[in-house]
Formats: sequence, structure tokens, C-alpha cells
Amino acid sequence: MKKVDFINKDNLKIARENVGMTTFFVSKKLTSSKNDLVLSWESGESLPTWRQTIKLSKIYSVSELVFFSNNLIKRNKAIPDYRISQGVKDGERVKKLVNFVIRRQEWLEHKLKDDGKKNKLQGSGKDLRQPNQLALFIKEKLGIDLEEIKKISGYDARRKALKYLIERAENHDIFIGKTVSYHNIEVGEMRGLFVSNDYCPFIVLNRRDSLSAQIFSLVHELAHLFRKTEAISNSLEFRKLNNELSNEEVFCNRVAVELLLPKDDFSETYYNKNDIDGLSEIYKVSTLAIFYRLKDLNKIRIKDSDDIEKEIKKESEENLKRKKKKKGGNHTNNMKDSNGGLFNRVVSKYYFENKIGYTEASSLLNFSVENL
Repeated sequence: MKKVDFINKDNLKIARENVGMTTFFVSKKLTSSKNDLVLSWESGESLPTWRQTIKLSKIYSVSELVFFSNNLIKRNKAIPDYRISQGVKDGERVKKLVNFVIRRQEWLEHKLKDDGKKNKLQGSGKDLRQPNQLALFIKEKLGIDLEEIKKISGYDARRKALKYLIERAENHDIFIGKTVSYHNIEVGEMRGLFVSNDYCPFIVLNRRDSLSAQIFSLVHELAHLFRKTEAISNSLEFRKLNNELSNEEVFCNRVAVELLLPKDDFSETYYNKNDIDGLSEIYKVSTLAIFYRLKDLNKIRIKDSDDIEKEIKKESEENLKRKKKKKGGNHTNNMKDSNGGLFNRVVSKYYFENKIGYTEASSLLNFSVENL
């Protein structure tokens, strides 16, 4: 196979880094050879074949024409990574997700700019210094009524509570999506992501996480949005017990706690494990979040604290294992969930108004637009 005559090695590198892959990882996707071909191309030591450049364009999700252009492609902005105890491979998968979100934002911004629809809430709470102040501000701005959440009952209560919160955010032009299944991002790698944009701020939740954890993560990421502090997060701990946990993460976790579990709601002197289980059903957050909140308020007896925490953590691990086993499902429904309702509606709106074609709409949605 004939090699190309010229390649823009800088664009090769930027396109790879934008999806968070190493040169050796990409090389293994292209050939069974142990040589790092991609590194040799980026350094200018050798040139790829036409077939290899086409494969690279698919891996990087860019047009192969950018490899032959003298104009540098745009480098993705760096999103602050507040995750704890993560490895290189974890970072590659999350970077691929970030790139996926940014490409969607670029398309959305181009369309929404014409309509002059800037998001007015992003950064509007950055001057509030106390978590309880920001929690109240978010509730007021989004119209969140905790009593409405507490009234939701039944088998699917947590799913309905999450839907309630997502709808409140989407009603104010905040895009909420979930991780894409083929990115294979585990809960320990990432629980939430916020990427700012003046026109289309985007929050992503990990679809593999429990619904109660997704509820907490959503409010946590909303705190980042109102403070306009971009973030990749994987911890739900609001007490700074881990030195790796940043002050920004602790603050946003505390905002979530203040909004979802206001301290005035807990009037009993002490609570036991049965009480915690009951409160988890009422507030739709995890038993671990309830436990930490009560412990923080000194409403767990010291002699019972360790045993309760061990029991809850064991139950949480077992629940996540059961959820992890549930795989598959309809591709279209999964992508609708990953895209988020607001993104699906915006794309379909432009399609049905004949502002974009079928191919472009279906490519953006990752399923046929006619299935909406």
C-alpha cells in the first residue's frame, strides 16, 4: 500500500490527545506489530499509508483531510480533573468522553448563537461563599421543591426523582446526558462531568451508577455549573477525609448535601440503621449519603458508627455489582438516555424545521432521527 506524500504531524498529535489515547494504544489498533507506528508518524520519522490515515480518522472521529491540512486543528481545553486514585487508562476513557461532549457543544453553539440563547445561570452563583447559600440559590433558580421529591413513591421512585431534577435543569437550557456505553467508563473512574459553554453547558452522569448516586452527582455538577468551575468527579464524600479530594469538590458535595438533605429536617437525637434505610427511601439518595450527613450532624451514636458504616458500604458494593451485571438493552433507547432529552429535542427541532438533513441529525443522535 502506497504511503502518503505528506502528513501534518502536529494535527496527528492533537487529534490523538483530544481523544485521550496514547500513541502505543492507537498503534495496537492499527497493526499487530510491536512497533509504535503512531509515534514514528508524529515525530516525522515515517509516513502512514492512505488506508492507515482513514483508520486514524475513524479512531479520532475527525475528517482525514485534517491530516493533510496546513492549518492546525483546535486543541481541546483542559477540564480540571478532581478524581481520586485514577490510572492512565481511566484518563484515556474519560478524555474520549470529554472530546465527545466538546464536539457536541461546538455544533450546538454554532446553532444556538444564531438564536442568541446564552445560558444565564452558568456562573451566577460564583459569589456565594457558603454551601447552604448556593443550595438555596439553585433551588430557587431551578424551581426545585424537595417536598415534591419526598412525595414520590413506589418501585421506580428514584428514577422519577432523577427525572424530576433533570427536567428542572433542562427547562433552563442546561444539557444533561449520561455516559455512552461503548466508552466503558466504570463508576470508580467517573461519576459526573461538567463542561462549561456560554450557550450549552453540559453535565454528564455515569449511567452505570446507582440512581441515588446519580441524583447526588447531578446536584453536585449543578453546583459546579452555578460556580462555573469545570470538573471531572468521582467522589461523593463531602467531608475532607481524603487528602486527594480538592476543596472545590468538597464544597460542591456540601452544596448537594444542603440541597438534598437540609439539616433542619433531622430533628431526632440519634438515628439507627433502620432509620437510615427509611430516610434513604424518603430522600431518594443513598444510605451512605444519609449516614455521612447524620454523622456530620452528630446524630449517630459513636459506639454504633463503625458497624453501621461497614454494613452500609457492604450493601452499596453488592448493589453496584448487581447493577453492573445488567447490560444490553435497545441501542436507540440507550442513546436517547445518553444524549439527554434537551439535546434530542434540539437536534429534532432543527431537523423538522429543515435546517439540517437526515444524515447530520442521525449522526449527531447516533440513531435514526425518525425514531424520536
